[in-house]
Amino acid sequence: MKMRQLACTITGMLALAGLTACQTERSSELSSGRMVDDKHINERVRDELKNDPVYKFDDVNVTTYAGVVQLSGFANIDAQRQRAQQLAQTVGGVMRVDNGITLKPAPPAPLAPTGRTTEDSKTYAPQ
Repeated sequence: MKMRQLACTITGMLALAGLTACQTERSSELSSGRMVDDKHINERVRDELKNDPVYKFDDVNVTTYAGVVQLSGFANIDAQRQRAQQLAQTVGGVMRVDNGITLKPAPPAPLAPTGRTTEDSKTYAPQ
């Protein structure tokens, strides 16, 4: 009887030790206060971009994590890309801005006409 009780005790202790070893560390997750701060930073950066009198930032996305603002999307010219970064850096609480905005490709050159372009080509008008 004592052997059975000892075996049950040891088994219980091993099971308990196994459960405590499975705990995960949550230190890498943000606190609820930090998440609220990031949300406010995100909103303020979007407002700054939206209210800029010079450029429109329709194709720019804003993401904030732990005070680091990440800009992504597209801009027409490099000055617009740099302006977005400047605006984001002026918002309170921003620790750093990672500017991942890409310049849109230049439009293709106009195509040259093909076919006959000399005086030999005849255009017929209805009579």
